[in-house]
Amino acid sequence: MAAVQRIRTARGEFARAAAMEWTRLASLRATWWCLGIGAAAMAVFAVLMGVSAADRLADDPASASGFSYARLTSQGVFYLLQFVVLTLAALIATGEYGSGGSAAALLAVPRRGRLLAARTAVTAGFAFAMGTAVTALGIGALRLVLGGGVPLDPGYAVRTVLGAGACMALFAAMAVGLGTALRGTAATIGTGLLLLLGIPMVLQLSGTEWLGDLAAAFPGFAGIELYASGDAGFYTAPHDGPVNAFTVLGWAAAALIAGYAELRARDA
Repeated sequence: MAAVQRIRTARGEFARAAAMEWTRLASLRATWWCLGIGAAAMAVFAVLMGVSAADRLADDPASASGFSYARLTSQGVFYLLQFVVLTLAALIATGEYGSGGSAAALLAVPRRGRLLAARTAVTAGFAFAMGTAVTALGIGALRLVLGGGVPLDPGYAVRTVLGAGACMALFAAMAVGLGTALRGTAATIGTGLLLLLGIPMVLQLSGTEWLGDLAAAFPGFAGIELYASGDAGFYTAPHDGPVNAFTVLGWAAAALIAGYAELRARDA
C-alpha cells in the first residue's frame, strides 16, 4: 500500500508540475511569437524555393520525377525552424532565473527531478507539435507552388514531418537541459547555436575528411540526416539510420543530466 501511495503521489505531483509548466508556456507571448515566426519563415522559404525549383523544372521537365519535397523542406527546418525552437526552449528554461520565479516553482514542486521532467515534457511536446505543423506547412506550400506536375510521395512526406517533429522535441529537451545548467538565456542560445550549426560547419570547412565526419556526431547534422531520410542535399554524415537518432537522443540526455546535476547542486 505504501508503494502504491508513493506512486500516486508522484503522479499527482508530476501532473501538477506539468499543468503549471503548460500554463506558463501558454501564457508567454514569446511562445506564440516563436510559433508564428517559425511558420512564416518556413512558408516564405518554401515559396521562394518552390519558385526557383519551378523555373529549373520548366527548363528540364524530365527532372520533375526526381524532385524531392523532403530535401527542400528539411533544409528549411535545418536553417530556420530548429533555431526558433532553440530560442523558445531557452526562454522557457531560463526565464524564471531572471525573474526569481524559480524559488516559487520549487516551493510548488519540491522534487527537482520531477519539476525538470515536467518542464522537459511540456516544452518537448509543444516543440513536437510545432515541428510537425510547420514542416507540413512547408511541404504544402511547395505543393501549391509546384502543382500536381511534380509528384509527391505521401509516405516520404509523413516520415519527414514526423522526423522533424521528433528532432525538434529532442532539441527542445536539449535546450531545457542546457538552460537549467547554464541559467542564462544568451548562454543557452549561444551554446545551442554552436552545437547545432557552428562547430559542425567549422569542422566541415576544415577540409579534413575525419573532421568532416566528426561533424556528424553533433545534433544538428545528425538531426537533418534523420528527418531528411538521408536526402539532406549536402554532406552531413558517413552513416544514416538509427545512429543519427541515437546521436540526437544522446545529446538531449546529456544536457538534461547536466541540468539536473546543476539543479541539485545549487540553490534556486
